[in-house]
Amino acid sequence: MASSKVVESLFSYDDYRKFLQDYFEEQKNRSAAFSHRFFAAKAGFKTSSYCLNVIRGRFKLTRKSAEKIASAIGLGSLQEAFFLALVEFNQAEQINKRDEAWEQILLVKRQAEITHLTNREQTYFSKWYHPVIRELIVNSKWNEDFKVLARMVVPHITANEARDAVRNLLELGLVKYENGRYIETSLVVDAKDVSPIALRQIRRDYIQHALRAVECVPRDEYYSAFTTLAMSEKSFKYVVEVMRDARKKIMAKIANDMDVERVYEMMFMTFPMSERISKDEK
Repeated sequence: MASSKVVESLFSYDDYRKFLQDYFEEQKNRSAAFSHRFFAAKAGFKTSSYCLNVIRGRFKLTRKSAEKIASAIGLGSLQEAFFLALVEFNQAEQINKRDEAWEQILLVKRQAEITHLTNREQTYFSKWYHPVIRELIVNSKWNEDFKVLARMVVPHITANEARDAVRNLLELGLVKYENGRYIETSLVVDAKDVSPIALRQIRRDYIQHALRAVECVPRDEYYSAFTTLAMSEKSFKYVVEVMRDARKKIMAKIANDMDVERVYEMMFMTFPMSERISKDEK
C-alpha cells in the first residue's frame, strides 16, 4: 500500500474527525474506486455511511469501531494507540477522562519521538558520557568552552573527550547547531537495535557510577531503594510491566520540563539472586 502523508502526520492532529476527513479526501484523490462504502466494507461496518456520519459528528466512535478503523487504515501500533487516545479525548464528557486521554496522547507522542539507533551508529553508546554531554550542551550555558563542559560532567572528563563527544553527536545527527545554539533532533535515544555486546561496557560504567553516587553523593541528591522479594514468574512479569509503565510515565512527564537544573541517570533493575526453586524444595 502506498504511503499516506495524512497518516504520516497523524501525531500532529488534535481532532480525530479532521484526521479521518483528510484521510478520506486523500484516498479519493488517489483512486476513483475509493469511497465511504468501500472503506466501510473493508473495516467491517454494516452501514456504508457509518464513517461519514462519524466525521460529520452525528455518531460517536466506540472503542471497537475505532479499532476497526485503525486496522482498515493500516495504522502501526503507536499510531493506533494515538488514534484511540485521540478518540477518547475528543469524545470524553468528563474532565478526568479527558485528562487521562491527554496524558496517554502525550505518552504516545513521547514514544513516537524516540530515535532507534543501528549498530552503525553505536558510537553514541560507546562512551558513557555521550548521553550526558548531549543533555548538557542543549540545556546549559557552557559558551562552547570544552573545559567548562568537561567539568560539568560527573565524574569529570577531559576537554578533548568533551570536544570529541560533541563532534560525534553532530555527525550522528542527534543534535544540530542552529542560530547559535545546540538543539536535540529527538527527545530520547533508544538502544533497541544496538547489539547487547556493544552496550555491555556503558551499562557497566553506569552501574559503577551508581555505586559512586551511593557512596559519595549527599543522600538528598539521589534516590535508591533495595528490596529482596520471593515471587513467581507471573509476579516477575507483573513487576517488569509496572517498571516499564513507570518509565514511560516519567519520560512523558519530564518531556515538558522547561526548567532543567541537572542531568540524572535513572535505572530500573530487578534481577535474580537465587537459582530457581523447585516444587520439591518448597
